[in-house]
Amino acid sequence: MRIQSLKKIASVAMAGALILSTTGCLDFGRSKQEVLDLADTIASDMASADAAALIKNSTLDKKDKNAQALTELLGGDIYDDDQKAFFKAVEGTIEYEVDEESVEVNKDEASVDVVFTIVDYAKVLEEEFTSIDELTSAIKKGDTKELTITLQFAKVDKEWLADNVGDKKFNKLYDYRSATFQLALTGEMIADMIDTSTSDFWLTSGGVYYDTTFIEYDLYFNSEVYDYYDRGEYIYFEVWADGTLLYISSDYRLGESTLIECYVDLDMCSDMNKEEVFNEGYYTVEIYTQDGEMIYSASVSVEKSDPTPTPSSGVPDAFPGEGDYFQFYDTAFRDKYVLYAEWFDYDGYMTGDAEYSTDTNIIAFSIQVSDDCNEYVEYNYYYSPTAEESDLSAALETPVYTSSCYPSSYSNGNFYDLDYYVWGEAEPGYYIIIVNYADSGDAIFLGLCEVR
Repeated sequence: MRIQSLKKIASVAMAGALILSTTGCLDFGRSKQEVLDLADTIASDMASADAAALIKNSTLDKKDKNAQALTELLGGDIYDDDQKAFFKAVEGTIEYEVDEESVEVNKDEASVDVVFTIVDYAKVLEEEFTSIDELTSAIKKGDTKELTITLQFAKVDKEWLADNVGDKKFNKLYDYRSATFQLALTGEMIADMIDTSTSDFWLTSGGVYYDTTFIEYDLYFNSEVYDYYDRGEYIYFEVWADGTLLYISSDYRLGESTLIECYVDLDMCSDMNKEEVFNEGYYTVEIYTQDGEMIYSASVSVEKSDPTPTPSSGVPDAFPGEGDYFQFYDTAFRDKYVLYAEWFDYDGYMTGDAEYSTDTNIIAFSIQVSDDCNEYVEYNYYYSPTAEESDLSAALETPVYTSSCYPSSYSNGNFYDLDYYVWGEAEPGYYIIIVNYADSGDAIFLGLCEVR
């Protein structure tokens, strides 16, 4: 009996051990599948760059530095539109496969390898692209490479969670987020940065050079041009007279300034050195990239027999428009200092004599004065909706704009720039300008123009 009892006990013990052993295998198999399922979820969220989902299925706290860094890395606030388009294109190439044979489970810890396939974006970026669409199209068609990332897991409160989300090796997939690229700078892109709305003009009154020894075209860019300084791109200009090349400038570094003074005088044009003034004709300034692509051009007429008075020629009885669109109250100021006077067109919005369109940016009167004029003046603009005497009288009670200035010196003379910036929002009607001596308030001049 004793021997049989011992056998029974041994048999029961062996059966119990077998059951326990079998139960352990069942637990291990279940944990392995849970890890594989979670690995697939994490890999999918990695491919779609979903920071919120990755953090949710991980051991990270939202306030953890790795969580915050991952959120910033995969977020959009710090990226421009071109970068976002590039990221989207790269992420569209990402595929993955969970290597089930690599899974390892050890109690409350586990790991598994995921093989990602991603475009070889660095190789694509070795090429040159002129638009973001060209770049993203090349990304979609580019060669791919493989990247293996080991995902680590921890069991927390009987739930498996990813345990290495946001660390250096995990983030290796997102190296493309720090990739730098620059689109090729085309002539069209440079032309788009030229500020033609307000600032590019020939440095002359009336749009014609008379008996001139120089020609200058001031070309302005908007502030975006500063972003391209570090590229080391250069542009230059040429001056042509009726189809004959007169001058080629030196190179100007793009982005060094918003202004390029396209200036040429007789001494700079060897075939015209014997002339006292530029010949009559049609002169063109052409702007080129360093590769010789023309990006912009502008033309002006040159004439002889300059109607503009000079100190040696005396003062004319009347300037063009005087008595109709403006009048000098102080004739002594006029006779002593004034060389020319006119309503001025900065940006091509004048539609007639003393007449602007409503989308003009500047209403301006220009008075050219002799070198010895240094009077400080104040000027006021007034607005009247009609030319009726009652409306004009009412308008003169309150100015819509007030400023003051000394003459400004330019290469073609000294000018009072009596400017009123309306930035394309001028009301239709009549604008009156009155200029006074700043110290005494005595009236010098009155002018009238129309906006329609």
